[in-house]
Amino acid sequence: MEVLLDNVIPENHPRMFTTNASEHKELIKIKQAIMALDGVESVEFMDVVFPKQFRVSVSKMIEVRFIEEAVNDVGFNAIPREYLSF
Repeated sequence: MEVLLDNVIPENHPRMFTTNASEHKELIKIKQAIMALDGVESVEFMDVVFPKQFRVSVSKMIEVRFIEEAVNDVGFNAIPREYLSF
């Protein structure tokens, strides 16, 4: 396990994710699911890009898999941005 790749680190290290959700109501569901996780401070969506992206800031270290699972539970995908190559 690599600490930087497998976790969202607190303070000035937010993590970017890409999602397959596209409608506003879908993004709200994703935000609510992630905000329910202990230690999540904020979820910000980048609406001007495709596919949709969001940034997660935390107050304590959280494993990326917990964010992925929270988004999967509402029916969508969350892929850490560093894993994608265009």
